Amino acid sequence: MLSQKQKELIEKIGIYFEEGMQPAAARILALLIVADQVSFSFDEIREILKLSKSATSNGINFLLNLKKIEYHTKPGDRKRYFTWSPDNIINHFREGIDKILALSILFDASLQLKRDKNTHSAKKIAEISDLMNFLHLEMPGVIEKWERKRASKP
Repeated sequence: MLSQKQKELIEKIGIYFEEGMQPAAARILALLIVADQVSFSFDEIREILKLSKSATSNGINFLLNLKKIEYHTKPGDRKRYFTWSPDNIINHFREGIDKILALSILFDASLQLKRDKNTHSAKKIAEISDLMNFLHLEMPGVIEKWERKRASKP
């Protein structure tokens, strides 16, 4: 079902996604992105990734709560079939832009509390805050440009 290269890529993507989620959830999301098969049942996910029922259940529930995956059912079949949610991942990027601004505000507040604004630490805080403000201002335009480019493709 999966090639060796797909298995290796699932592992690499899983390691990347481990920042912020448990390893099982990271591997589940990676599987749904990499595999040619559009959707997988609970048992298929568990068997392919060699996860326990508990780890599979916890990972799926975690990803459903974050709206990184979704599920559908088939008539006459009680199983749920899981697929990844690319549109929700794109929305996650948009939400990240607002988080950048929130962190920038906190960095600015930290800088205001520094007695000596000329220390290396204070200068780095100001630099990082400036970068975050720049990203917050520029990223919406970058996403809009990408959407226009994508919409113009046949």
